[in-house]
Amino acid sequence: MILSYNMIVRSTFLNEAGPVRRNLCAQVVDRLGKQIVGGTFSEGQTIPNEAVLGREFGVSRSVVREAVKQLAAKGLVESRAKTGTRVRPRMFWNLLDIDVLGWRYATMPRRDFFRSLFEVRTVIEPSAAELAATKASDEEIAALGKACNEMEAADPDGDDAIAADVAFHRQILLACHNELLLQMGMLIGVGLFTSHRISTKSYPASLPMHRPIFEAIRRRDPAAARAAMQHLLTETAAFIERELCSDDHT
Repeated sequence: MILSYNMIVRSTFLNEAGPVRRNLCAQVVDRLGKQIVGGTFSEGQTIPNEAVLGREFGVSRSVVREAVKQLAAKGLVESRAKTGTRVRPRMFWNLLDIDVLGWRYATMPRRDFFRSLFEVRTVIEPSAAELAATKASDEEIAALGKACNEMEAADPDGDDAIAADVAFHRQILLACHNELLLQMGMLIGVGLFTSHRISTKSYPASLPMHRPIFEAIRRRDPAAARAAMQHLLTETAAFIERELCSDDHT
Protein backbone atom coordinates (compact mmCIF):
# COMPACT_ATOMS: atom_id res chain seq x y z
CA MET A 1 0.00 0.00 0.00
CA ILE A 2 2.81 2.43 0.85
CA LEU A 3 4.58 1.92 -2.46
CA SER A 4 1.32 2.14 -4.38
CA TYR A 5 0.69 5.54 -2.79
CA ASN A 6 4.11 6.65 -3.95
CA MET A 7 3.51 5.33 -7.47
CA ILE A 8 0.18 7.14 -7.74
CA VAL A 9 1.69 10.42 -6.55
CA ARG A 10 4.66 10.13 -8.90
CA SER A 11 2.51 9.22 -11.93
CA THR A 12 0.32 12.25 -11.28
CA PHE A 13 3.01 14.82 -10.53
CA LEU A 14 6.09 13.69 -12.44
CA ASN A 15 5.03 15.56 -15.57
CA GLU A 16 3.81 19.07 -14.73
CA ALA A 17 1.78 19.06 -17.94
CA GLY A 18 -0.29 16.23 -16.51
CA PRO A 19 -0.17 12.44 -16.01
CA VAL A 20 0.03 9.92 -18.83
CA ARG A 21 -3.45 8.59 -19.54
CA ARG A 22 -4.50 5.17 -20.76
CA ASN A 23 -7.61 5.95 -22.79
CA LEU A 24 -9.46 8.71 -24.61
CA CYS A 25 -11.97 9.30 -21.84
CA ALA A 26 -9.22 9.74 -19.26
CA GLN A 27 -7.45 12.18 -21.61
CA VAL A 28 -10.60 14.29 -21.85
CA VAL A 29 -11.06 14.14 -18.07
CA ASP A 30 -7.50 15.35 -17.62
CA ARG A 31 -7.68 18.19 -20.16
CA LEU A 32 -11.12 19.42 -19.17
CA GLY A 33 -10.42 19.04 -15.45
CA LYS A 34 -7.25 21.07 -15.81
CA GLN A 35 -9.17 23.79 -17.65
CA ILE A 36 -11.78 23.97 -14.91
CA VAL A 37 -9.30 23.97 -12.02
CA GLY A 38 -7.07 26.43 -13.87
CA GLY A 39 -9.92 28.90 -14.32
CA THR A 40 -10.57 28.63 -18.05
CA PHE A 41 -14.16 28.01 -16.99
CA SER A 42 -15.23 29.98 -13.94
CA GLU A 43 -17.59 28.90 -11.18
CA GLY A 44 -21.18 28.81 -12.40
CA GLN A 45 -20.15 28.98 -16.05
CA THR A 46 -21.69 26.56 -18.53
CA ILE A 47 -19.08 24.52 -20.35
CA PRO A 48 -19.46 23.75 -24.07
CA ASN A 49 -21.87 20.98 -25.01
CA GLU A 50 -20.88 17.44 -25.96
CA ALA A 51 -20.71 18.15 -29.68
CA VAL A 52 -18.41 21.16 -29.25
CA LEU A 53 -16.14 19.39 -26.78
CA GLY A 54 -16.07 16.31 -28.99
CA ARG A 55 -14.78 18.38 -31.91
CA GLU A 56 -12.27 20.21 -29.69
CA PHE A 57 -10.82 17.00 -28.23
CA GLY A 58 -11.30 14.83 -31.32
CA VAL A 59 -13.49 12.26 -29.58
CA SER A 60 -17.06 11.01 -29.74
CA ARG A 61 -19.93 12.53 -27.77
CA SER A 62 -20.16 9.35 -25.69
CA VAL A 63 -16.55 9.79 -24.60
CA VAL A 64 -17.26 13.38 -23.59
CA ARG A 65 -20.40 12.29 -21.74
CA GLU A 66 -18.46 9.73 -19.70
CA ALA A 67 -15.71 12.27 -18.98
CA VAL A 68 -18.27 14.76 -17.68
CA LYS A 69 -19.72 12.06 -15.41
CA GLN A 70 -16.28 11.47 -13.93
CA LEU A 71 -15.75 15.19 -13.37
CA ALA A 72 -19.16 15.37 -11.71
CA ALA A 73 -18.11 12.56 -9.37
CA LYS A 74 -15.14 14.70 -8.36
CA GLY A 75 -17.52 17.56 -7.57
CA LEU A 76 -16.29 19.87 -10.33
CA VAL A 77 -19.43 20.05 -12.48
CA GLU A 78 -23.14 19.35 -12.41
CA SER A 79 -25.40 18.62 -15.37
CA ARG A 80 -29.02 19.64 -15.73
CA ALA A 81 -31.40 18.83 -18.55
CA LYS A 82 -32.29 22.38 -19.57
CA THR A 83 -29.27 24.41 -18.53
CA GLY A 84 -26.40 22.14 -19.54
CA THR A 85 -23.27 21.38 -17.55
CA ARG A 86 -22.02 24.06 -15.17
CA VAL A 87 -18.88 24.39 -13.08
CA ARG A 88 -19.71 24.00 -9.40
CA PRO A 89 -18.35 26.36 -6.73
CA ARG A 90 -14.92 25.35 -5.44
CA MET A 91 -16.34 24.55 -2.02
CA PHE A 92 -17.93 21.44 -3.57
CA TRP A 93 -14.78 20.18 -5.32
CA ASN A 94 -13.13 17.05 -3.94
CA LEU A 95 -9.77 18.69 -3.31
CA LEU A 96 -8.33 15.48 -1.85
CA ASP A 97 -8.93 13.59 -5.10
CA ILE A 98 -5.53 12.72 -6.59
CA ASP A 99 -6.50 14.07 -10.03
CA VAL A 100 -7.81 17.35 -8.62
CA LEU A 101 -4.61 17.72 -6.62
CA GLY A 102 -2.63 17.09 -9.79
CA TRP A 103 -4.57 19.74 -11.70
CA ARG A 104 -4.03 22.23 -8.91
CA TYR A 105 -0.31 21.41 -8.95
CA ALA A 106 -0.19 21.95 -12.72
CA THR A 107 -2.09 25.26 -12.72
CA MET A 108 -1.26 26.98 -9.40
CA PRO A 109 1.96 28.90 -8.67
CA ARG A 110 4.30 26.49 -6.88
CA ARG A 111 4.55 28.74 -3.83
CA ASP A 112 0.76 28.87 -3.38
CA PHE A 113 0.36 25.12 -3.84
CA PHE A 114 3.15 24.35 -1.38
CA ARG A 115 1.82 26.74 1.26
CA SER A 116 -1.69 25.36 0.95
CA LEU A 117 -0.49 21.78 1.49
CA PHE A 118 1.78 22.68 4.37
CA GLU A 119 -0.94 24.55 6.20
CA VAL A 120 -3.01 21.35 6.16
CA ARG A 121 -0.04 19.21 7.18
CA THR A 122 0.69 21.53 10.08
CA VAL A 123 -2.87 21.14 11.33
CA ILE A 124 -2.96 17.35 10.96
CA GLU A 125 0.46 15.81 11.53
CA PRO A 126 1.49 17.10 14.97
CA SER A 127 -1.82 15.88 16.37
CA ALA A 128 -1.40 12.58 14.51
CA ALA A 129 2.06 12.07 16.01
CA GLU A 130 0.66 12.81 19.45
CA LEU A 131 -2.17 10.35 18.96
CA ALA A 132 0.15 7.68 17.57
CA ALA A 133 2.26 7.90 20.73
CA THR A 134 -0.79 6.86 22.75
CA LYS A 135 -2.38 4.30 20.42
CA ALA A 136 0.38 2.62 18.38
CA SER A 137 0.84 -1.10 18.83
CA ASP A 138 4.29 -2.60 19.28
CA GLU A 139 4.12 -3.88 15.70
CA GLU A 140 3.25 -0.43 14.37
CA ILE A 141 6.11 1.16 16.30
CA ALA A 142 8.45 -1.45 14.83
CA ALA A 143 7.15 -0.64 11.33
CA LEU A 144 7.71 3.06 11.98
CA GLY A 145 11.28 2.34 13.08
CA LYS A 146 11.82 0.28 9.91
CA ALA A 147 10.58 3.19 7.79
CA CYS A 148 12.92 5.54 9.65
CA ASN A 149 15.85 3.21 9.02
CA GLU A 150 14.94 3.00 5.33
CA MET A 151 14.85 6.78 5.10
CA GLU A 152 18.36 6.99 6.53
CA ALA A 153 19.67 4.30 4.17
CA ALA A 154 18.03 5.64 1.00
CA ASP A 155 19.79 7.57 -1.75
CA PRO A 156 18.53 11.14 -1.19
CA ASP A 157 18.19 11.68 -4.95
CA GLY A 158 16.41 8.41 -5.68
CA ASP A 159 12.81 7.22 -5.71
CA ASP A 160 13.42 5.08 -2.62
CA ALA A 161 13.93 8.20 -0.53
CA ILE A 162 10.48 9.58 -1.30
CA ALA A 163 8.89 6.16 -0.89
CA ALA A 164 10.49 5.76 2.54
CA ASP A 165 9.47 9.28 3.56
CA VAL A 166 5.85 8.63 2.55
CA ALA A 167 5.97 5.29 4.39
CA PHE A 168 7.18 6.98 7.59
CA HIS A 169 4.45 9.61 7.64
CA ARG A 170 1.69 7.23 6.60
CA GLN A 171 2.75 4.74 9.26
CA ILE A 172 2.09 7.43 11.85
CA LEU A 173 -1.42 7.86 10.44
CA LEU A 174 -1.93 4.09 10.54
CA ALA A 175 -0.88 4.04 14.19
CA CYS A 176 -3.65 6.51 15.03
CA HIS A 177 -6.26 3.81 14.30
CA ASN A 178 -8.54 6.40 12.69
CA GLU A 179 -9.77 5.80 9.14
CA LEU A 180 -10.54 9.47 8.57
CA LEU A 181 -6.97 10.46 9.42
CA LEU A 182 -5.68 7.70 7.17
CA GLN A 183 -7.43 9.39 4.23
CA MET A 184 -4.94 12.24 4.67
CA GLY A 185 -2.12 9.93 3.59
CA MET A 186 -2.38 10.83 -0.08
CA LEU A 187 -2.37 14.55 0.70
CA ILE A 188 0.74 14.20 2.83
CA GLY A 189 2.40 12.16 0.09
CA VAL A 190 1.70 14.94 -2.38
CA GLY A 191 3.17 17.46 0.05
CA LEU A 192 6.36 15.41 0.38
CA PHE A 193 6.68 14.96 -3.36
CA THR A 194 6.09 18.68 -3.96
CA SER A 195 8.85 19.57 -1.50
CA HIS A 196 11.20 17.21 -3.36
CA ARG A 197 10.23 18.75 -6.70
CA ILE A 198 10.96 22.25 -5.42
CA SER A 199 14.36 21.23 -4.04
CA THR A 200 16.06 17.84 -3.87
CA LYS A 201 17.99 19.30 -0.92
CA SER A 202 14.83 19.20 1.20
CA TYR A 203 15.21 15.47 1.89
CA PRO A 204 18.69 15.50 3.47
CA ALA A 205 17.80 18.73 5.30
CA SER A 206 14.74 17.19 6.96
CA LEU A 207 16.10 13.65 7.45
CA PRO A 208 17.69 14.14 10.92
CA MET A 209 14.37 15.47 12.28
CA HIS A 210 12.52 12.20 11.67
CA ARG A 211 14.39 10.07 14.19
CA PRO A 212 13.24 12.19 17.20
CA ILE A 213 9.62 11.72 16.10
CA PHE A 214 10.06 7.95 16.04
CA GLU A 215 11.85 7.92 19.40
CA ALA A 216 9.09 9.99 21.04
CA ILE A 217 6.41 7.64 19.71
CA ARG A 218 8.47 4.62 20.76
CA ARG A 219 8.71 6.05 24.29
CA ARG A 220 4.97 6.74 24.13
CA ASP A 221 5.55 10.42 24.90
CA PRO A 222 2.67 12.32 23.21
CA ALA A 223 3.93 15.83 23.99
CA ALA A 224 7.41 15.08 22.67
CA ALA A 225 5.98 13.44 19.53
CA ARG A 226 3.84 16.49 18.80
CA ALA A 227 6.75 18.87 19.39
CA ALA A 228 9.12 16.83 17.21
CA MET A 229 6.64 16.70 14.33
CA GLN A 230 5.92 20.41 14.67
CA HIS A 231 9.67 21.10 14.56
CA LEU A 232 10.05 19.01 11.39
CA LEU A 233 7.22 20.80 9.60
CA THR A 234 8.31 24.28 10.71
CA GLU A 235 11.91 23.75 9.64
CA THR A 236 10.96 22.08 6.36
CA ALA A 237 8.54 24.86 5.46
CA ALA A 238 11.18 27.49 6.22
CA PHE A 239 13.74 25.60 4.12
CA ILE A 240 11.43 25.35 1.12
CA GLU A 241 10.48 29.02 1.42
CA ARG A 242 14.18 29.92 1.25
CA GLU A 243 14.59 27.74 -1.82
CA LEU A 244 11.63 29.43 -3.49
CA CYS A 245 13.03 32.87 -2.66
CA SER A 246 16.37 31.78 -4.07
CA ASP A 247 14.67 30.75 -7.31
CA ASP A 248 12.99 34.17 -7.48
CA HIS A 249 16.40 35.85 -7.49
CA THR A 250 18.04 33.64 -10.11
